[in-house]
Amino acid sequence: MAERRMFSKTIINSDLFLDLPSSAQNLYFHLSLNADDEGFVNSPKKIMKYVNSQIEDMELLVENGFIKKFDSGIVVIIHWNLHNYIQKDRFKATIYQKEKQQLVLVGKKYVMKDECTQFVSNVDTDCVSILETQDSIEKNSEEQDRLELVGILNEIENEKVRAKFESFIKMREKNHSPLTPDALRILIKKAYGLTKSLANQDEAIIMILDRSIINNYKDIYPLENMEIGVANHFENINCEVEEMDESKEGIYKEWLNTDSIANLEVQRAYKNSLEEKFKKLYNEDIEVYHNRMLNS
Repeated sequence: MAERRMFSKTIINSDLFLDLPSSAQNLYFHLSLNADDEGFVNSPKKIMKYVNSQIEDMELLVENGFIKKFDSGIVVIIHWNLHNYIQKDRFKATIYQKEKQQLVLVGKKYVMKDECTQFVSNVDTDCVSILETQDSIEKNSEEQDRLELVGILNEIENEKVRAKFESFIKMREKNHSPLTPDALRILIKKAYGLTKSLANQDEAIIMILDRSIINNYKDIYPLENMEIGVANHFENINCEVEEMDESKEGIYKEWLNTDSIANLEVQRAYKNSLEEKFKKLYNEDIEVYHNRMLNS
């Protein structure tokens, strides 16, 4: 959440505001200073007591259109979006979504939805426009996030790793905690950081993501058995096959020999790396080649 709070002179230098008693003005400033990043305050009574304000001061702020009180006790600063612009990387959405759903933005001013509807027969056509387009704006925002997620995923070179991240994203959506583009970038960076010491990094990332997907974890964690010993197995295998024959037959032969590796995780990882190499070099799945060899 952002630490700084600002005030628009348009509001605080207006006659309407300056005509308020100093106690009401003081309460307004303290409510604004303690609001979240969308202008909601969850402890107005505590703040009133702290600044020695009276209930009359709160009522004056409501009557003059500076704040809105909800039945839940939550208060919102009406002109919050005129006072403050918070950068996306510092912004934290309000947790008071029930109250927020009762509001729409007209220009940079919060207006109750039911009040907005009443204005339709009068002069406030902005309300009509906002009410009609609010859902489509939210959908467009979601679509933009999806496109950005796809763009981030496309930067991952390994197809299997990319597909596994896609599965993780779907799991998060299914559990009603979708990943934002920024969160995905952090997750990818973390995945590569957790596996940077392993020879077959791509396979290790797949294992880590698999574990989180299966257990519906919101985050990723190093596997308990992803120890230095396993990493050494990877390194030993790489040393042994450093001069491996990379012809179709050579890779295929090495692929068949992976069954001799005792550690099943290492076996799977090495086998997958050979499958990737085979497909990259010869544009064919090694399983297809294997079936063809069996039938020849």
